[in-house]
This record gives sequence, structure tokens and C-alpha cells, in this order.
Amino acid sequence: MPDATLVRLSLAEAADLIQRRALSPVELLEAVLARIALVDARLNAFTTLVPVEDARAAARAAEREIAAGTYRGPLHGIPAGVKDLLDTAGLRTTYGSGMFRDHVPSVDGAVPERLRAAGAIIVGKTATHEFGRGVTTNNYFFGPTRNPWNPDHVPGGSSGGAAAATAALMGPLHIGTDGGGSARIPAAFCGVVGLKPTLGLISNRGHTGGGDSSFSVPGPLARTVRDAAIVAQAIAGFDPAYAYSRPGPVPDLLQDLEAGVDGLRIGTSRDALRPQPDAAVDAAYAATRDRLAALGARVVDVRLPHHDLVLPVVLAVFAVEGEVALEARLGGRPRLFSPQVARVREMMPPGDAASWMSTQRQRQLVCRDYAAAFVEVDALVLPTTPFPAPRIDGDETRLAGLCAAYTGAANLTGLPAVAIPAGSSDGLPVGVQIVAPAGRDALALRIARALEKTAAEHRVHPPPDGG
Repeated sequence: MPDATLVRLSLAEAADLIQRRALSPVELLEAVLARIALVDARLNAFTTLVPVEDARAAARAAEREIAAGTYRGPLHGIPAGVKDLLDTAGLRTTYGSGMFRDHVPSVDGAVPERLRAAGAIIVGKTATHEFGRGVTTNNYFFGPTRNPWNPDHVPGGSSGGAAAATAALMGPLHIGTDGGGSARIPAAFCGVVGLKPTLGLISNRGHTGGGDSSFSVPGPLARTVRDAAIVAQAIAGFDPAYAYSRPGPVPDLLQDLEAGVDGLRIGTSRDALRPQPDAAVDAAYAATRDRLAALGARVVDVRLPHHDLVLPVVLAVFAVEGEVALEARLGGRPRLFSPQVARVREMMPPGDAASWMSTQRQRQLVCRDYAAAFVEVDALVLPTTPFPAPRIDGDETRLAGLCAAYTGAANLTGLPAVAIPAGSSDGLPVGVQIVAPAGRDALALRIARALEKTAAEHRVHPPPDGG
């Protein structure tokens, strides 16, 4: 029988044991596969699993390499889940759509390519909202994904499968994507860590068959801040085939992770709290500000005067840039959208040239707000969502707007943001996010790590029943 305790290891702990040959990749894989078999029928976090014998063969190959002295780094031998928006060679990739139910890409996208190069063992594709267009992961074609804390509630979206799998201990390494909050919203709803990196730090090539998006990026969901940093470090880097890729060396995301926040100026903003957060989220936000101050940070209130533009600009960018990319992917394929996504597409604002010019101006005003804020402060701390995970039968269209108003600015501006837990309300997690200047992912992670070390509320805990 597989050792069930192994699934509680963080990625960093498992990697250390594997490097020292105190743990076999085969043992870890068997524990993860057993965990998936135990809980995923209830949660529906995976859309497609790799054939078991293929995964076992990859684990045995990793074991042989490490035994021979060829250790590739901290992802070597680690089971990994990849969001079903990212192309995986030879493994079904549906994009959450019935139109791609049988689609098997011939080449990897950038992230799966780099995971394999780092020695990770891809075990399956985690569930996504259809084409990533929603915050619930109530998938019309493949069934809803459920929140491990309460299966009557959503896990968030569109990376709901990755967040649910992370929270429910179905592997230490999961990759999501974030185009308007799609990694951070489920991180908050499921009580895990989610990193939305700086635009261009991690290549988006192979996202829904394309990837040159000015707002959507891949990023890890994890059970510790350190794990998120380790994964991002391993898969980051310049990709000449990705238009937004950042040239130059990858910044060290781990060197100053334990440096704390003493002396930092950390901004808060009541401007960003629209819509008004519920009482539990507001209380968690206040407690987070107090902890940062107690740790030696100077907490400063800043203005974000154009916050009300965030949601309409996010919708407009999806309506033009997102639709162009989607239509290019669909080509002559007969259209088969779910009723919910069809309704969202109908509600999108016009995409004519004049409207697009207005959108670009408004987007720049949001960017300028954040640039001005970072003159006054080193980073910002904000709630991740205005409420805990809603029930699974809620109004999806309304939920998307309420959540994207909190998370969408980081996508419009290309800024890094780290979502971490901040407590709970009626048994469901709530979260906060750290937003930093472009290229300062390490700073956002450092602040998140300082909070994680300080209070249990900021640490990831498995659900009471283990998921």
C-alpha cells in the first residue's frame, strides 16, 4: 500500500528527500495516484489523467537518473498537474470545451515543456472553466469541480481544478493560469497559495493553442510560498516564440525569501475595495495590515482613483484580444459553447476601433495609478476576493464581475501578485494578495512568506476531512 503520509509533504520537503535518495519518485507517485483515486471522484479536479503505466515509467526513469547522479533540480521526480488550457503533447487537452473533447496536441506548450525538462512527472490535466471564461469551474461539458472545504461550494476559476487538487493533497505541484484572477481567485476560495507572475516571466506559449496574450499568464498553485517560488524559478525564462517574454536572466525568487518586511513600505487602499467586501474578508484584511505593521513594515494608505475602470477594461480586453485569439483557434470548427459562455460572449462590449482606443486609454489610467502608488510604497496588500467561495448553484456571470474587480488590475498592468490564505469564514477560506512592481515577483513572495511564517491564518491547511 502507498504511504498516505507522503501526500502531506511540501514540494520542497519531497524534493529534498528525493535528492538525498531518502524517497523514491516511484513511492511519491504511487501515493499521489492513490490520493487522486480516493478523492477525485467527489471533487472532479482532473479532466484527464495520464495512463498509470506511463506515469510509473516516467517515475522509474527519474529514479534511475537520480541514482546515476543526474539530478535536474527540485522538480525532478515530482508529480505535476497541468491546467487543461495548456497544450500537452500526446495528452488530451480540451480547453474545457466540448469542441475539443478529443483534442490531443502534437507538441507541448512552454510550461509542460519546461516541467518535463526539469524532470517533473505530469500526471494529468486539471479542470478549467470553459476556455478559462469564468470563476467557478462549473464546466458544462465535463461537470463541476467542487471545493474541498465544502463540495456544495465552487473552488473558484478558471484554475479551479488546480486549486482543488492542491488543497486536497492530490500532488505538490500544480500549474494554473491567470487572465483576470484565474489562479488567485481559486487560491483564495480553496485556501492555497497562487502566484500570478509578472507578464513575460513565464512563457504562455501553448495556452489554448496560442498564448500571445497581454493579460494572461501561467503560474503555480502550491501549499507554501516557498513551493510557489521554487516552481516559478524552475519554469521561468525567456522564450523567443512568446511575444511578451522578458529577455535577460531570471530573477532569483528564493534568495531573499526569508528577509522579512522590516522597513518596507506596504500600501493599502480603500479605493480597491469596490464592491464592498463582506465582514469576514474586511476583518481578515485589517488583521493582515496589523501583522505587517507588527513585523516592522510601514503601512501606508494610497489612492487608486481609477479602480472603477478595472472591471469594464478587463471585459473589453477579453472582448477584443481574447475573442481574436479564440476565433483563430476555432477556425472553421462548428461552434458549440455552453449556455453560460454563450451568454457572456453576447454581453461583451463592442470591439470597434473607437471602443478599443478608449479601452487602451482607460487601461493606461489603471497602469498609471499603480505606477504612482509604487512611488509611495514598495508593494500593496489587498483582499483577493470580496467574499469566500459561493455556493455551486450561484449566478456565475455576476460572480465573475465581482471577483475580477479585485484581481483584474494585476492582469491589466502585468504586475506580479501572490494570493495567500488569511483566515476563514463559516468553514471556508478567505485570502489576501500581495501586488508588487513589474519584475519584483521576489518581493511579493518575500512579503507573503513573512505573513506565512507569522500566523496560522496565512498558512495552508488541509480541509478538516483531508479533502
